[in-house]
Parts: sequence; structure tokens; C-alpha cells
Amino acid sequence: MSAIVEIRNVKIGEGTPKICVPLTASTRESICTSAEALKGHPFDMVEWRADFFEELLDPQAVNETLQELREILGDIPLLFTVRTKEEGGNVRLDAETYLGVNIRAMRTGLPDLVDAEIFRGDDITYMMVEAAHGQGMKVIASNHDFSRTPKKEELMRRLCKMQEMEADIAKLAVMPRTERDVLTLLDATLAMKELHQDTPIVTMAMGELGVISRLAGQLFGSAITFGSVGEVSAPGQIPVEKLYEFLKDLKLG
Repeated sequence: MSAIVEIRNVKIGEGTPKICVPLTASTRESICTSAEALKGHPFDMVEWRADFFEELLDPQAVNETLQELREILGDIPLLFTVRTKEEGGNVRLDAETYLGVNIRAMRTGLPDLVDAEIFRGDDITYMMVEAAHGQGMKVIASNHDFSRTPKKEELMRRLCKMQEMEADIAKLAVMPRTERDVLTLLDATLAMKELHQDTPIVTMAMGELGVISRLAGQLFGSAITFGSVGEVSAPGQIPVEKLYEFLKDLKLG
């Protein structure tokens, strides 16, 4: 594992946080239209939130959509994500189905990264990591807590667990209820940067209270920030133009 992950010439973990734009449309046509509409906007990578896709359980439909996205995006890194209801997503799947959908997407060789929810179970995560690495893909291990912000020690424990499971990038999102919750998230992120630099870390506090966490990644150690073009995929996302301008002005070193 490395503190810098390079995908199609995008170096995640180096310099300014990379801007990722999620696609949340429900049909192949609208997904591809949304991808085409990204042209001209400032961003570094794209996340296909496949949990919004109405044909998610149809392997051929998923494969064809991935193929079209790859053609549209060219050398822009593509992250394949199935976010489940338990973590704020749009679909409820049992463990076997969740694993199957992700494995089939990986076998196409079309995504560059895949998202693995660590609370689906250790076995599922390990199988996804092994399958992704076997295809030459990277894994973003993730956890999303929409109810609260755990204590700093727990946040760090979850991020370290992701690293121990050989994920290439560790991602954590929490819901702050107070300003101090945001400080807790940022403190945990900085501590990971200082003490556990095995992989890039991605963190965010959601909602209006947490907007600062989407902007201050370079200061505290978060390597990717998610911005919107059109509809948001999580509360508190910022339009990519505003995000880009802020990050450009804040650029350090």
C-alpha cells in the first residue's frame, strides 16, 4: 500500500484533494447524458453511484452502461459504487447479492476503482479487495454513519481497519450534530495523516455543519472531496466550480 495512489495519471494523496463527481441518474441514457454534461467542468474523477440504477441486478445492463461510461470518460478515473440503504444509499441488498454485483462489475475491467463497505463483513471486504487487485483495480474501503459522529478513537480505529484489510484508500463519512463533531472528524483525519500514512485517507462531515471538511482536505489530510454537477449524492456537497475555485485559492506549497 502507498500514501499516494496513481490512477490514469491522477495522483490521489498528493497535492490538492481530487474532486470526484457522482452520477446518480437511474437509466442508462440519463447516466450517459449526465456523464457527457460533465465536459468543461473542473473535476478529476467520476463516481458511478450504481445503487440508483434501475437495472442494477441485470449484469448485461450494468456492463453496457460501464462500457458507455468508459467511452465517454476516456482517461478520467471511474469509481464504481453500490451504496446500500444501511449506509445512506438507494438500494437494499443481501451480502451475496452485493458481492455479486461488485464482482461482475470488476470482471469487465472497466472501472478503475470499486467501493467496498467494510460493515458488510470482513469476508465480503477481503473478497472484494482480492478480486479488484486481481483485475488491477484499486479499492476504496468505506463507512458512512448518517446518525452521528463517533469519538475520535473510533473513527481512527475504523480507518486503520480499512488499511489492515489492504484497501488502497480509506474513506469515512459521518453526520455531525454539533460544531465539535466536525472538529472531532478533522482531528481524527489529521491524526491519521500524522500517524498512519499507509494509504490516502478520505473523510467528510456531511450536511451544512460539515461543509468545511469538504474544503480543508489539504490542511487536515483528506485526499478526495466530492462535488456536484446537478443533483447531490450526499448532504452538504458543493458545486464543482465553487469547490475548484476554493481549492485553487487554498493551494499550499
